[in-house]
Amino acid sequence: MARRVEEVEFVPAAPQPVLDWMGRLARARDGWINLMPGVDGAEVDESRRPSFFSSLFGSAQPPVTMCTWMPPRGGRHPGDEITVGIMHARGRHAIRQLADQGISLPPGWRVRQDHARRGLVVMAPDVAPSVGVLDWALRAGSALTAVDLTGSWKARVYLPTEDRSVGVDGVDSP
Repeated sequence: MARRVEEVEFVPAAPQPVLDWMGRLARARDGWINLMPGVDGAEVDESRRPSFFSSLFGSAQPPVTMCTWMPPRGGRHPGDEITVGIMHARGRHAIRQLADQGISLPPGWRVRQDHARRGLVVMAPDVAPSVGVLDWALRAGSALTAVDLTGSWKARVYLPTEDRSVGVDGVDSP
């Protein structure tokens, strides 16, 4: 069964639609949400021109971050942690760069991966409030983006494969 995808635009000051989806996916223990900041398209096109060194030694990372939130997993290998991943163009030691900007990991969170090309992956306890996890992801994603942001974000929600749960608006899903 193919995953259904829903999209919602939001601003960090009004995250409730995304928090509702996070709650739904957390209950299902399946699916994920990609979070992409709004950026000026002309600025992104200009900054995508590869440098001499990136042309020689590999592809340059896009200047815009993409954050991914995943609930604790169910299935054969259940997990008890929330996963937040951030693809970014800031190179090595993203967690140190974030800390230098006052965005440190909350207590109980841990770094699973901090790699220049594969991105930053952090794990949060499953009891971490969704509002706090989302706030951290948006602040970190903003700080690691290499171009100016518009202030809006887009959430692309990948619904559970066996989605028979009650929808966010209280209506049964098909």
